[in-house]
Amino acid sequence: MAKVLVTGFEPFSSHLNNISGDVLAILDKQKMVCDPWKEFRDYQLDDIEVYFDTLLLSVDEIGSKTVAKKLSQGEEWDLIIHLGLCNNCEVPRIELLAQNILDMGIKDNSGRQLRGRKIGDLIYKSTINPDLILTNKGNVNAEISFDAGQFVCNETYYNTLSAISQNNLECENTQCLFLHLPNYDKYSLDSARYLLMEMIGRILFKPVISVAAGVIIGDGKMLVARRNDNNYRGLWEFPGGKFEWGETPSQAIERELKEEFSWNVQRIKSFGKWFHQTADFDIELNVEICRFIGSSPDLEMRKSWTSHDEVKWIVKDDEVAQYVGLDRLVAKELSKELSNPSSGIS
Repeated sequence: MAKVLVTGFEPFSSHLNNISGDVLAILDKQKMVCDPWKEFRDYQLDDIEVYFDTLLLSVDEIGSKTVAKKLSQGEEWDLIIHLGLCNNCEVPRIELLAQNILDMGIKDNSGRQLRGRKIGDLIYKSTINPDLILTNKGNVNAEISFDAGQFVCNETYYNTLSAISQNNLECENTQCLFLHLPNYDKYSLDSARYLLMEMIGRILFKPVISVAAGVIIGDGKMLVARRNDNNYRGLWEFPGGKFEWGETPSQAIERELKEEFSWNVQRIKSFGKWFHQTADFDIELNVEICRFIGSSPDLEMRKSWTSHDEVKWIVKDDEVAQYVGLDRLVAKELSKELSNPSSGIS
């Protein structure tokens, strides 16, 4: 069971309605939320029962402080999602930052228009962990943003995050996110409700992180790399990393190998998927067969490498010592394929 607060705003300026406030009227007071990653997860999680509180906020200083005041008075929620209208947005924006500046291009509903006014000393980040919930876009049609504007939307977000930070003993588990919605000419109420429920599910359920690993094959051998970072120093892997928002496996592995080694590679085909559970998140490992574009790079030129200190061509998985995570299992399967004369990967 989870208790979720969703807020929206009244109409403002020349707007006759405000989609963020209208969403509140179509929300059920209680709803079962299903796992948004169920198509990626290799086991099933039960639905979570969610109880909704809703607040329609005034577009002024009082409205911007309403939730912060309630938090300071001891009210608690597992999750707070602020909704706001972004008139110039083509798609919704997932706001991850609240700036400490107000610079209002128009007056708010109280007639206030502050220009270049500082509202605090700090800049606050969303209390969600974007590295976990935003690594697999799935069916979410939204973009990630670090600019919530400098109007009342940003002011509200800032005040709420500030209250969570200042009352961290009481609110240390409170997650908070701001979603900017396009106007009705580009977006619908049903789409807004779908996005809201999807983001609630992403925050409440254990995330599934999609990761790409690149396997480069040459002369019947596979290339593995040794990590030299604090977490996995001395362990071997097929290098790669997390999907960025909206990436395909091809885009993810080609970007990662460029960033980590300055290698230009092309993804050829998938070698399959492996699934791994941890305490805080699950991993969907997408193994991609790749090749170098053009001539092979000098593997002794390590100056541009960011997370590794050695690479090695191997045929059998046991030619190197301990691997990172699931990569030992991947190496075993690749070894079988490399020893098979009819294999299509050599």
